[in-house]
Amino acid sequence: MNNLAAHMRISGVTVADSDVESRRSAATSLAAKWGKIKNPNDIVSQAESIAEALHGDGVGSDTLVAEVQTAIQKKSQAYLASERPFDVGICCGMAMISLFDVALPAPGWTIKELYAASLWSALSYQSPLDTPKREELRIEVQTAAEIFSRENSEKARSRSVVPDPSITKFQVDENNEVSIDFKTSMSKTIEALSNNAVLDREELDFLWWAQLGRSRLLKKQLSDISEPTRIVAAGIEGAKMLRRLPCDVHREIVLRTLDKDPELNLTELLAEIGDKRFQLSDAFDEDTVKKHPSIFPLLHALSTGQVDEFGGEVKRHVADWGGRALLEATLARFISKGVSLV
Repeated sequence: MNNLAAHMRISGVTVADSDVESRRSAATSLAAKWGKIKNPNDIVSQAESIAEALHGDGVGSDTLVAEVQTAIQKKSQAYLASERPFDVGICCGMAMISLFDVALPAPGWTIKELYAASLWSALSYQSPLDTPKREELRIEVQTAAEIFSRENSEKARSRSVVPDPSITKFQVDENNEVSIDFKTSMSKTIEALSNNAVLDREELDFLWWAQLGRSRLLKKQLSDISEPTRIVAAGIEGAKMLRRLPCDVHREIVLRTLDKDPELNLTELLAEIGDKRFQLSDAFDEDTVKKHPSIFPLLHALSTGQVDEFGGEVKRHVADWGGRALLEATLARFISKGVSLV
């Protein structure tokens, strides 16, 4: 939260040390509270609200405003969000940055990982703000979320060191016969081998798919599909084989047939894809996507044919749309599966 004092100048009023301290305390308590949420849909909804507060008019939802106001009032009883509404987005942004500051190793999906991927998706889609100070805050949160997501995706695919089996418990009966607790002795070895096998399987599946040179969704050779449609389809298809969020190498494989890389806004991209969007929509859970349109703007557009007003007008390279398709489709898949978070 080193930049908290600078970001508080967004409100345009004089900032006292006590103001900084109360917002810092609020951000810390919010991070601790939000970091305990374990329902994937609730986490994505929270990330969606935070992204909303960092963009647009900066007000945020009534629920989020009330939550942040209560947190600030613990140290500054006179604070009212209606008088300094931008403090809501500032505290939310600082809370998320502090959450991403420490990456704790864990074998499964983590709460922080889901927050990071959701915020990265939402904030990177938004159109830039005209207010430099607010845009600086938004980009800082987006960058922190992206770095955390990328680094943890790489760490999640590190192979485990397989330990030698160790006899941890044995018993000798009255006849001097020895019984060994093999389950305890072998558990760590088997766990490491199993984790490595899952990662190996993901890698093999992804590479075999890449070698096919054919879209399973569109049932055509890649060479017969227009570049924008081909790259988006590849991103959605590739997501179906991933066990965790995508790494840079997965994005590179999805973009392997990229040639001209034109710039298109979302309306132009939908026009290019045409009726094929119905085939692409079959590959992801549409209910999940429709619940969180700002986290899944591309998939939502493919599912509904509708383009939102907070980023759809921005022209992006096809490579960016392909990377977004991979991220959104992977995230939607795991949320719809109801993954257990740690």
